[in-house]
Amino acid sequence: MSAAKKQAAALHALLMERFPQAFPQDYDTLLPLKLDIEADLRERLSALGEPVDPDLLRRVLANHTGRAGYLLALLHRPDGRRYDLDGRPAGTVDEAARAEAIRLLAAHQQRQHDAATRRRRQRALEQQQQAAKAARIAERERRAAEKQRRREENERNRRRNLERKAAEEQARAAARPAGGPQPVPTVIRKQRRGDPREIRSKDRKE
Repeated sequence: MSAAKKQAAALHALLMERFPQAFPQDYDTLLPLKLDIEADLRERLSALGEPVDPDLLRRVLANHTGRAGYLLALLHRPDGRRYDLDGRPAGTVDEAARAEAIRLLAAHQQRQHDAATRRRRQRALEQQQQAAKAARIAERERRAAEKQRRREENERNRRRNLERKAAEEQARAAARPAGGPQPVPTVIRKQRRGDPREIRSKDRKE
């Protein structure tokens, strides 16, 4: 809270304490104040030894009389009267004051409507941003999971290839003889039978 707002809040609290009839704490019991009550306030506060800055007092009075509850009091008080600092009747609310109260209430309601609209739009924007953020997080997690799945699948394929190669090598080793290279088979040649005539010739020579 700024220093100016703190000063205004402190002065309004002082008015509620010193003049509870004119400045009640209960929002629903606000009274239409007499015209030119600012002069009465300056006089009474000075008499109490509590003089106030006139500009600050005008701001506090403007805030008080611009409240929706005060404007409704101008419009709907059954007796249509205004009241002084001690809660005594002091004048009436005329038609010009009622018309101004209607205008100010409409402006007040419009501001409330605009503020509510801004809040709804802001909430909708925040929800959209949160949804977009959640979607981005979900997409990152999906990609990370897909990357991890591929990594695990590649590792399984690598291990299967290694196991297949090892099995093939074992099969080749089992097919080889245990004692080294196989011996060359011995070829037995048959003796050629001689010609009978040559044999008889040999016999005669002997």
